[in-house]
Amino acid sequence: MNNSVTPLKAMEIMRELSRQNIPFTMKFLSLNETDKVSKGIVEEKNVILMQGYRRNQSKKADVLASFMRMGSEENRQFYWPLLCELNGRKIKP
Repeated sequence: MNNSVTPLKAMEIMRELSRQNIPFTMKFLSLNETDKVSKGIVEEKNVILMQGYRRNQSKKADVLASFMRMGSEENRQFYWPLLCELNGRKIKP
């Protein structure tokens, strides 16, 4: 059985989990466009999505997603099209 989902479907799942305040684990390919570097695949555990940038705040608002690390309450961002895995489910391009 193929249990993979698209990045868009994964975002819907993450939004619903976040609305219910249920943390999740995700893996994504890191990308720092400013410095043109990647740290490869990054795993973030125990996170929920946060309100991201509005279109009038960032040119990248359509591809950036914001999340908070539960516990430290540190806010971070990632490019959601580069999502690789959600709670162990593979993301298909």
